[in-house]
Amino acid sequence: MMPIIQYNNNLEDYDPLLNEGGYYFLYGFNNTIIYSIKYIQEKHQQQEQHYQHIFPTCPQFSMIGIHKTLNIQDLQQNGETSKKLNDHKILTNETLKGSIELLKKQLYSSPTTRPFYILSFTIINETEEMVEKSPILFFQVLSKDLDTTIPIDISETKKIETSLITEELKKSFILINVKTIKPCSLNIISNILKDKNNNNNNNNNNNNNNNNNNNNNNNNNNNNNNNNNNNNNNNNNNNNNGNNNNNNSIFYLCENVNDSSTPMIFSINCNNGSLEKKLTNYIKDLKSTNNNNSLEISSTFEILFKITKPIDCLDSISTPILSLELNDNEDNSQNDDIIISTLCLLSKNDSILQCLNIIKQSILQQVNNVNNIKNFKALHFQLPFLPLPITILFKKTNKKKNIPIEVNDTDNYEIRKKCHILLGLPLNRPFFKTNLSLDLNNKLKQQQQQLQQQQQQQQQTNHIKNIHKNISMESKTNGNVYLVEGSYDYYHYQQDNFDDNGWGCAYRSMQTICSWLKYQGLTNGSIPSHYEIQKTLVDIQDKEPSFLKSKQWIGAFEITLCLDHLFGIESKILNVTTGSDIVYKSREIARHFQTNGSPIMIGGGVLAYTLLGIDFNESTGETRYLILDPHYTGATDNIKLIKDKGWCGWKGPDLFRNDAFYNLCMPQMPNDL
Repeated sequence: MMPIIQYNNNLEDYDPLLNEGGYYFLYGFNNTIIYSIKYIQEKHQQQEQHYQHIFPTCPQFSMIGIHKTLNIQDLQQNGETSKKLNDHKILTNETLKGSIELLKKQLYSSPTTRPFYILSFTIINETEEMVEKSPILFFQVLSKDLDTTIPIDISETKKIETSLITEELKKSFILINVKTIKPCSLNIISNILKDKNNNNNNNNNNNNNNNNNNNNNNNNNNNNNNNNNNNNNNNNNNNNNGNNNNNNSIFYLCENVNDSSTPMIFSINCNNGSLEKKLTNYIKDLKSTNNNNSLEISSTFEILFKITKPIDCLDSISTPILSLELNDNEDNSQNDDIIISTLCLLSKNDSILQCLNIIKQSILQQVNNVNNIKNFKALHFQLPFLPLPITILFKKTNKKKNIPIEVNDTDNYEIRKKCHILLGLPLNRPFFKTNLSLDLNNKLKQQQQQLQQQQQQQQQTNHIKNIHKNISMESKTNGNVYLVEGSYDYYHYQQDNFDDNGWGCAYRSMQTICSWLKYQGLTNGSIPSHYEIQKTLVDIQDKEPSFLKSKQWIGAFEITLCLDHLFGIESKILNVTTGSDIVYKSREIARHFQTNGSPIMIGGGVLAYTLLGIDFNESTGETRYLILDPHYTGATDNIKLIKDKGWCGWKGPDLFRNDAFYNLCMPQMPNDL
C-alpha cells in the first residue's frame, strides 16, 4: 500500500518557495516534507555544510526527496502541449530521469536509509497576461533499484498547515538552546572536543583489544587466564581514568525557561543513577510546559568547561568553568573568542546519553563552521512558513575600545543574501535582519514574554485567516483585480474579550496589518493590543499620558507612526480631500497592491476600514473596493454571515462620503535585503 505523502502547505501556497527554476532538496521526517533547500551546482558541498548549521540538529530529519521547478516551455513538444498543469503525464521521461540522476548522485556517498524517495515538480506557465503555477506533482521511486525503478504517480497527498506540523513536532521532540553565556576561545573548544573524540576512539580500540585478549585467554591455562584478566582489568581502569580526565571536560547547566527551580549540572559521563532519573523526569516535564502553537525553546543547556590539564597555545578562557589548570599566558592579542549558540531537536524517546551526544554533535557543527573565521555570532530566526527556527552565523563588527560588539546588517549583506538563495527566498524582502532575530539571552524577559503570551492566548479568540478567499474575485468592471499578497487575520470589534465597540475600528485595522507583517516574516513580535498602541503613541510623544486606557480614536497618521516605531515599516499617506475623489486614486492604489501587496488602512469621516484590493478598469475608471470591515461584532467563525452581510466584500465608491476627507495608510515593503 502506497503511503500518504504529507507536506508543508507553504511549499505550494507561499509563492516565493519553490518558485525559481531549478532543483531543490526536500527534508523532513517519516513521510512529511517540512522544508526545501535550493541545489546550487558546483557548491553543493559548501551548501550541505551550510545547511547543517542552519537547521536544528536532529538525527530524525533527513533528505526524503528531490523537487524541480520548471517552465512549461521545457516540457512542450513542437511548441504545443494539450495536457493540463495538474496532470502527472505532463512530465517527460527525460525530466523524470534528470531528477533520479541527481537523487542517485546525492545518495552515492551515503547509505540509503529509506525504502523509497519522493520526486516532485512545480510547473510555471508564464504569459504576458498572467503567471500560472501548478500544484505540486508527486512521484515515488523505490530505493532498492534506482537504475530500473519507474516513478509511480502519487495521487494521495495531504497539505498540512505549518501550525499542525508544529503540533506534531511537539509531540515527539523538544527544542533546546545550547550555548556559552560568555565568549570562549575557539581553540579551547576545538581542543576539548577533539581530545574527547580521540579518547573515545582509543577507548573503543582498547576495549576491542581486551575482548581479543579474553578470547585468546580461553585457549590458555588458568594461570595465564588470571594474568591476562588482571592485565585487562588494569587496561580497563586506565581507560576509565582516561574517560574521567577527558570525557568529563564538558558539563551542562540545564535550566527550564518556564521553571525557576534550581538548575542541574551534569556531564555526558554521569553514572549517577539518581541524576539520570532526575534528568529523565526533567526532560519529560518539558512536554507539558510549551502549549502554544510554535515550537519554542523549552530549555537552555549552558556549556561549562572542566579542564584538568594544561593545554598548549591557549591564552585565556572566560566561559564558566568547574576547575582550571592552564599554562600562564597573558597575551590576549590572538584570542578568537566566540559565543556558541546552537539549537537541537531532541526526541522524547531517546536516552539521556543519545540526547547528550546530539548536543555535542550540534556544538561540533557550529565550531567546524567558524573554525577558520573569527568574530562570528549566531542569531536565531523564526520564519512564518517554517515550523521550527533556524540559526545563521553572522560576522561581528571589528572590536573597538569601549564599544559593544554588534552585528551590522550592511556588513552581513552577502551572508544574508546566500541564506535567501539557499532557502529559495526573494531577494527584495528582508528575512534575516538582526532586529528580526529571536532574543534567547534574557531568560527573565523570555519567561515574562511567554507568561504574557499564555495569558493573551487564554483571552484571545480565533481570528479568521484570509477571509476574502471566500469572496468571488471575478472582475465586474471588465478590468483587472489587484489584491493583497500574502496571509492576514481578520481583526474586528469585541474580539479577544475586549469591548471596543464604537471607537476601536482603526486599532483593529492596524492589528490586521500587523498580522500581515507577521505572516510575511517582517516581524517576530506579537500583535499589539489597544493599550500597547496607545502607549507607543505616548512614548513617542505624539499623545499626552491621559491618552492611555482612553477610548479616543486614532487615524491613518497614528498608525503610520506606530508601524514605523514598532516594526521599522515605513508607510505612505495618500490624501483624498473628499469621498467623491477616491476614484481618481485607483491607479495609485492598484500600483500599491502590485508592488507592495500590503493591506491598506482607510481612515476618514467617523469610520475606518481595511482595504484588501480593488477591481479597476483603466479605460473607464470604474472601480470597486474589497473592504474588510472592522465594525463587525458577531461570531468570529461565522464566515457565511460575514460574507452574506458584506462585512468582507466588494463595495462601490458610494461607500465614501462626499462631505468627508480620507487618509489611506499604505505600508511600504523594503525592496532590498
